[in-house]
Amino acid sequence: DLSVSVEQLKPATFEINRPLVSGYLTALSELKREFGLDGDPSLELIAKLPGALQVSQDSGSLDEKLVAGAEAAVFQALVSLAEMRAVEGVGLAAELNSRLDNIERQMPAIENEAARLPAVYREKLMKRLQEVVAGGQVDETRIAQEAVMLADRSDISEEIARLKSHVAQMRELIGTSDEAGKRLDFILQEMNREANTILSKSNDLEISDAAIVIKTEVEKLREQGQNVE
Repeated sequence: DLSVSVEQLKPATFEINRPLVSGYLTALSELKREFGLDGDPSLELIAKLPGALQVSQDSGSLDEKLVAGAEAAVFQALVSLAEMRAVEGVGLAAELNSRLDNIERQMPAIENEAARLPAVYREKLMKRLQEVVAGGQVDETRIAQEAVMLADRSDISEEIARLKSHVAQMRELIGTSDEAGKRLDFILQEMNREANTILSKSNDLEISDAAIVIKTEVEKLREQGQNVE
């Protein structure tokens, strides 16, 4: 909403309601004559008579040039505001996309490390079992099965896929005006949830580091997303 207030600087001017004052004076003269009253009506009395003095219409109206100038100033202010917000919007969109780029850069490291984990788990299990049986024979088939089960419990492929989908949705929303702010906030909550799940499932340092970077970028996106309408 926009409101404009105008302060009147020049003094108001008054008009005399001559017919009304004349009628008052005639009535007062008749009262004086009929009831034998003394004295004449004072200027103060006449000025206080209802309607005797009226504010001039010109004194209460705005000058056309003043109105036109005010309208032009308001219009220019709105244009400047729109231009400023457009520039800010471009800058904000670039910053948001930069954060999303950094999130996407973490994906290959997570995927590559996750693909390597089953073999790592198998090697660790084999080593532990060999230590337990003190060099005896170890059922490698059983080891492979245990490694697969452990890898399944630590599988983060779905979380990675959802993160990629959320990033794509974010890019589509950036720059739109259809309640983008609320939708961005919801997607960022989902992205943070996926990053937390990756952290909880993985005991791998490289994956954990990448997930922490994602969480940090999501938090920065959330802060900047508050400026999106």
